[in-house]
Amino acid sequence: MRTIESRASRLTFTVTGGALFVLAYGWLVLTGHTEIVPSSGSGAPPITLWSAVVPALAAIALAMLVPPRTEPPLPLQDLPRERLVKESRVLVGAAVLMAIAAPFARDLLYHGAKILILLVIPLVAFRVIRGSQPKARSIPKPVTWLAPLPAVVAWFVLSQLGPLAHPTPSGLPDMVTLVVVSLLTLLTASVLEEFFYRAWLQTRLEVLYGRWPAIMASSLLFAAMHTTRIKPDDPLLGIATIIAFQGVFGLLTGYLWSRYRNLWVPVFIHVVTNLVFVQMLLNLL
Repeated sequence: MRTIESRASRLTFTVTGGALFVLAYGWLVLTGHTEIVPSSGSGAPPITLWSAVVPALAAIALAMLVPPRTEPPLPLQDLPRERLVKESRVLVGAAVLMAIAAPFARDLLYHGAKILILLVIPLVAFRVIRGSQPKARSIPKPVTWLAPLPAVVAWFVLSQLGPLAHPTPSGLPDMVTLVVVSLLTLLTASVLEEFFYRAWLQTRLEVLYGRWPAIMASSLLFAAMHTTRIKPDDPLLGIATIIAFQGVFGLLTGYLWSRYRNLWVPVFIHVVTNLVFVQMLLNLL
């Protein structure tokens, strides 16, 4: 894999990113916040720190142990450096803009903001930056479906079925509203967010800086999108919470994307995490 930055700078960025996760968990434990509320939605139940981290780390460990039979290529690595840098800057800027806009957008406005910032702006920017150059394919055809299964199954069992399973939210709306909201969430979160943060942003950063710096950066920017969790009366708790849950979730999906280059694997995990009907069905069973 060719990367532009030096090994020392890549290592520094990776260690710094990892330190933020350690600091977040350390601060939560030391201040007695061993349970966190991962969602800002009404009725969202708290989960333990173990529930936030163990399923993700177990899946990452299994993915490290189970390589794909054919090593998937890193997309976009043949693009000119100048184009990669420009596109990366646009994507990082869009991620920061999304983090700033999130607290001010609610309900349909929030979904509309994500479509504009995470989809429309990048597509327009890609077209302008590309100019007369050929289009680049960020999402290659999957080369493996079986290799990710141990990691996905381990994550599913630990996060959905065992003692670490997340409880079903209370105070759910009527079924029609729930279906509409779930459909919007599936499209603008489970699918769009994986396309933006993993296939578009992380892939370009991987080419420029290497695997783990890119995973760290995309995970933290993904966590930053959830700024609705940061409250003025206790901002440190909100920051630590989004790093501990959304940030770790980004590490999981980011590593699975980097390891297998099958975007439907992180999309599936994102769907299961966000779709309340999965939890409702499992409770019935």
